[in-house]
Amino acid sequence: MIADRFNAERIRRTVGPEEFARVFEALGASVDRAARRASCPVHKGTGREAVHIEERDGVMHYKCVTGCGGAGGDVLALIQRSLGVTLPLAAAWLKDTCGIPGERRRKDRRAAAAAAAAAVPLAAEGAAAAVPAAVPEGAGPGPAALPPRSGTAEWDGALSDWRSGFERKPVPTGLKGVDELLGGGLRERRLYVLAGLAGGGKSALALRFAHAAAATGVPVVYVSYEMEAVEARARLVAAAMRTPFGQLLSPDALLLVEREQVGHAWRKYGESGPGMRILVTVPGGMDATAEGRTATMAWLKAETARVARDFGRPPLVIVDDLQAAAAYSEEFEGDPSSFFFAVGLTSLSLRVIARTAGSPVLAISSVRRSAVPRPGGEFRWPELGDLEESGRIESNADAVLALWPERSDWEAFEARGEPRDSTARRSMIVRALKGRQTGTGTVSLLWYPVLGTFEEARG
Repeated sequence: MIADRFNAERIRRTVGPEEFARVFEALGASVDRAARRASCPVHKGTGREAVHIEERDGVMHYKCVTGCGGAGGDVLALIQRSLGVTLPLAAAWLKDTCGIPGERRRKDRRAAAAAAAAAVPLAAEGAAAAVPAAVPEGAGPGPAALPPRSGTAEWDGALSDWRSGFERKPVPTGLKGVDELLGGGLRERRLYVLAGLAGGGKSALALRFAHAAAATGVPVVYVSYEMEAVEARARLVAAAMRTPFGQLLSPDALLLVEREQVGHAWRKYGESGPGMRILVTVPGGMDATAEGRTATMAWLKAETARVARDFGRPPLVIVDDLQAAAAYSEEFEGDPSSFFFAVGLTSLSLRVIARTAGSPVLAISSVRRSAVPRPGGEFRWPELGDLEESGRIESNADAVLALWPERSDWEAFEARGEPRDSTARRSMIVRALKGRQTGTGTVSLLWYPVLGTFEEARG
């Protein structure tokens, strides 16, 4: 079971009064440390008399005496009720957000106490030996060991960081309407999720973003769990040539002169075009640059940092797709319950990569089968809850985009069961289901499935 991966009892006993107060504050509650009272992050009660905090048998507990009808529990129960997550995700949130539990905290405190005792000078003969002050079990570093805090200095630092954003432009997607929907483009330190139907153009749109970013000098780390590296590159070259990418994947069917034309365009794209900044990785891939990569989140974090160093700026990171990436994580044990947990932690890891590397991260996501419009059935727009294994995905993402068929176009073909010309362009909609900084909205696009690319819908 996933719950066995961490020691819940150790977590509960690690949390002292100060750590418990920090958890309340991280959940949006106000805390009166002296009185051990707090507002309730579960029912959002604003009064500090809502929650009583106490210690019982070495474990911190809370009890809401107002809106929750006397409900209470330990730190993990508080997080579960406040965020609506499972026990393992509550433990993961506690570690990621509050840094609890720290690594080997008790042993470190004993080592610090021993070092302090060893540092006490020997007393003169006949004099009483000095006794070092005891280190409380739940205490962290003393005030003297911490650097002084200054509100003015912190605000000045934040102002400098804000001003530095004047020179940092968002990464363009190559589609004006999508850029406007995102508030200018894909911004650094943010996690974007692009959801859509199977075979509905998600990878093609992501490659369109990659091409546009690389064309403006932004390096791109493209991790594909869905197609081989040669296919991803063939799609990019075909879109640049305005040639059906299926032809590039069947070189034996091309005439000799066509093969030479494709070869020339391929080399030009990779040597002096956008391709020189697009780095494609396929887990277990056999390409010449493979380094035994398994494309875990730990690898991706290190690779993002390496590319940022090599190119002198944070890259755009694209993961195709999120659910497939979760299958490579250590948390996935082959059963449905662990897969839900793995997807949640994978999306959380991608958010951490975006924040720490300063990169925009785009993760492609599947949708539930129940969200797929059925032939002859009713058309419906997707919702946040339609993301496959949804729950933590939409919470961790700064923005969620849905690539969906345009309603009138779908009703003219799929709704009637009419066959569609596979070479014809299709009208699509990109709808922002969530925008933490930009809000929501829609934009119309034209998808050319044969060319594997998108263009603006005009008129």
